[in-house]
Amino acid sequence: MSWKPWMVASLGVAVVAACSDTIVEPPANGAELRLLHASAGFGNLELEVGGTTVIRDVPYGRSSPLVIVPSGSQRLVVRAGGSVIGTLDGNLAATHVNSVIVAGGVPQLASQVDPDTGTVAPARANIRFVVHGTDNTAAPTQLHALLSGTTLPVDSTMRFGIDATVSRYWSLMYFNPGQFTVKFVPQGATTPVLTEATFDVAAGEAKALVLRREASGAYRVDVVVEP
Repeated sequence: MSWKPWMVASLGVAVVAACSDTIVEPPANGAELRLLHASAGFGNLELEVGGTTVIRDVPYGRSSPLVIVPSGSQRLVVRAGGSVIGTLDGNLAATHVNSVIVAGGVPQLASQVDPDTGTVAPARANIRFVVHGTDNTAAPTQLHALLSGTTLPVDSTMRFGIDATVSRYWSLMYFNPGQFTVKFVPQGATTPVLTEATFDVAAGEAKALVLRREASGAYRVDVVVEP
């Protein structure tokens, strides 16, 4: 990867230059960017911004580390195995983490981003929801995510409202480590279960539950590991 002066591994952490006491701060006009790979059947992904490849070799079920790119209007190109699978023209904000979500082979730039420090708690299970927004408006699109776990109170299920039409990156939530189950149902109901997943989260791990709707109208959830 050919790094440019405006690229660093992550934002918010000052870098001490080797052999110097100079503190190098990220550029004020830089935008944080990550690529999340939730497309089963696709090889490793790479992301190009403004003609420069900034993220490489992201396998299915993983999210890339953050990189810093120029903020503002940019053309983003996503490739798998050297072939372009999608191009996005979007505005990269300097005020929050910008997330390219690839699910079902379709890249999206999250249009709604919840305030989030992005800090992974080392002693906790770190979980977030990610929605790959659908343009299929056939009901149901207003869902509830029902989250239960071995370390949550007995018979306790947490309920979260989900709008499946809006591409959204939620903030991290913190739980005691253990096994969890998430079920997506029509809002206000407990059945039918549209899709579900059971997964483990160890202390210090961060996992994203990526909801998307397939062309058939069926829902799918993929569990993606964050750095």
